[in-house]
Amino acid sequence: MSKIYRCIDCGKEFEFDYIDNNTSGTEEEKTKNIESKNIPREINICFDCLKVVKTNEEESNDSQNKKNNIFQIDENTMIKLKDDLIKNANQAKKEKKKLKEELNELKQTYEKNEKELKNLLQELENVEKEETAFCNEFRETESKIYFLEKEIVISNDLKIDYETKTKYLNNYNIFNELFQISFEEKYGSINECKFCDPSINGNYDNINAGWGYIILLTKLLSIKYMFESKNYILVPEGNFSSIIDKANNNEKHEIGLSDMNRTRDKFNKAMSLYVYYLKEFIDFLFDKGKIDSHLKTKIPNINGNKINDYSIEIENSKEKFEGWYLCMKFLLNILKILICQLLNEENHSLKDY
Repeated sequence: MSKIYRCIDCGKEFEFDYIDNNTSGTEEEKTKNIESKNIPREINICFDCLKVVKTNEEESNDSQNKKNNIFQIDENTMIKLKDDLIKNANQAKKEKKKLKEELNELKQTYEKNEKELKNLLQELENVEKEETAFCNEFRETESKIYFLEKEIVISNDLKIDYETKTKYLNNYNIFNELFQISFEEKYGSINECKFCDPSINGNYDNINAGWGYIILLTKLLSIKYMFESKNYILVPEGNFSSIIDKANNNEKHEIGLSDMNRTRDKFNKAMSLYVYYLKEFIDFLFDKGKIDSHLKTKIPNINGNKINDYSIEIENSKEKFEGWYLCMKFLLNILKILICQLLNEENHSLKDY
């Protein structure tokens, strides 16, 4: 039983007999046999296209069977899967907790490191400030050192100059420079003031000025050696110098000559008081050991108002002035020895004596 059909898939005409020659049995059995082969009874599709459809259907059936197999897992497998899921969930929970703890630790470490970094930055800022301050101080110190070095150079120059001048001053006796004493000629003199003929009116100023220098020099020597007479006070006032007698109500005696007839006795009295003062001063120096023993014999002897037996007083006679000239030279000699011996520590001035 054949018929002509046009395939609805490819459009090709084909002849198809629904009854297979190899099929045996009744009509009803043949029909069932065809249906069992999944062959449609009357369908407009060729055999080639039918194969494709059948293949697709088989593949679809295989996929469906696989899906059905998935759902056919036994109960033990489901329980095992459930346990694995629970176990994995617990493990994941523990790992999550552990990760959270590690995250907190990392967060704390970060905060700690951030704090330390902040402190380090602050310390760095402080160090930079200290460095700046140190640099400024160093520059100031360097500048001070530079000026100090300059001052040291100047000081060294001054020291050398000072040592040179000191060396010179060691051989320098200021009293020799201030008081030029001479007794080599007939008349003794001090700073060119001669103790010459007192009877000549023109010589009064010279004599008075010379005595002013003597009083000043003796006063300076007394101050140097802290000598204070019990009986007398020297008052240096140039041409009008005087001596005060403590024992006689502090009577003041001017050592000056203005007229041989009227002032000679006062002049003699004042000169005598000075010689007494000088004797006290020399005895004081001997007691204090300020005069070398070998010089005692060189110092003219003072006895009362006489020096080497020559009186300091002026006689009324011109013929006797020679004694006063000698006495004044002996007096100047004593002062020269005191200057040379006592005021030069290295005794260089004795060579000039």
